[in-house]
Amino acid sequence: MKPGRRRIALLLAAVISVNASYTVMIPFVPDLEDRAGAGPVVVALTFALFAGAKALAQPVGGWWVDRWRADRVAMLSMLTAAAGIALTALARDSATLLTARVVWGIGEGLVSPALYAGMTALCRQHEIPTSRMMGNFGSAAVAGFLLGPLIAGAAVPVGLTGLFLAGAVITAATAVGLVLAIPGQQSPQPEEETEPAPEADAPAANAPAAGPAPTRWWVWALLLGGLDMFTFLVYSALEPLLPEYLSSGADSSARTVISAVFVAGLAVSGLAMWLLGRFTLPLRTLAATGLGFTAVGLCAMAATAHFVAVGLSFMVYMFGYATLFLTARRGIVELKAATSDDGKAFGLFGLVSDLGNVLGPLLGVALYAVNHRLPFLLLGAVSGLVLLALAAVARRRTGLPGAAAKSGPVAGAKARGADAPAAVPATTAAEPDGR
Repeated sequence: MKPGRRRIALLLAAVISVNASYTVMIPFVPDLEDRAGAGPVVVALTFALFAGAKALAQPVGGWWVDRWRADRVAMLSMLTAAAGIALTALARDSATLLTARVVWGIGEGLVSPALYAGMTALCRQHEIPTSRMMGNFGSAAVAGFLLGPLIAGAAVPVGLTGLFLAGAVITAATAVGLVLAIPGQQSPQPEEETEPAPEADAPAANAPAAGPAPTRWWVWALLLGGLDMFTFLVYSALEPLLPEYLSSGADSSARTVISAVFVAGLAVSGLAMWLLGRFTLPLRTLAATGLGFTAVGLCAMAATAHFVAVGLSFMVYMFGYATLFLTARRGIVELKAATSDDGKAFGLFGLVSDLGNVLGPLLGVALYAVNHRLPFLLLGAVSGLVLLALAAVARRRTGLPGAAAKSGPVAGAKARGADAPAAVPATTAAEPDGR
């Protein structure tokens, strides 16, 4: 295997491991109740504290990446996660269990910016289009979500302790793999922004004449994070709603139907990410396509609770989810082409993005209590309104990521300042290549 492919495989293996952590705990909730005396409140905190710690740790991880080496940040972060997993396996009381989950979440939050920085560096070093890397990243993320429950189901005879201790060992091995995967160069330091003005402004010569005014990196990080937050908010709202909704339209037990609908939707999502990653569509086109499919799929789900109609509508929605997922991540990786504050950008992006996972279930359950169809209709309508707003902005300016040209490699981008004009964060197809 070529060195570049081996590095990419190791990095994607880490992505699978991190995402499997979200779902591997679910089948073991009854075990937690028995062995740690975890009541409903503690069970809820087990998941909420993990998500909250992960979200809050991401800006710290981004700051760390900017000031140290991304490969070593990734290694220490994964070792922290491994310690949290091992402590979870050994927890016999609620306080230890919750502490373990916080440590686990901190480790996975810290590693996220390092993974994005690693993907950016691999794209630049091995001349891989960012669209293809993000397609592979998305497929690996979905594979992790599917793999978690499958591993948990197969490991029921082993039990929670055996499985999680084995998971801690695998996570520690993944930490070593990330050192081998991520190029070990020193991350750019903030003082590099003081390079001579002619060199820092070099990309402006290739920028479109009608480009936007200079935009700071954090503006794009917030915008892309906001798009990703909405994507996660909708999906996480559907996770508790769809089982109830499908059960209301079933004559008997809907467990098989629920499983089939989610597996089919996730399969469509993973395949869509892989296929879309083979094309370098402008990010604005991807965002509009994703919002359109999301709006149609959600509104169609409100029409009937019959499992066939819901399953087909969910697959339409999951294609939109995949497209928006790719849009946000490709945009934040391409932001590296225009700023040296890439670690902080990844951290801010991750913090805003993960808020969707916290708010989604709360919003979905509240709306479902009012009316069973209201969550689908309201979230679908919001998707349509965002699409209209995007179309209105597109008529007034061409500065949205990906508007000027198709996404290409970012390795050849020379921008150093956080305020690089017109090239944020899109790159031109003529440039060399560059979770």
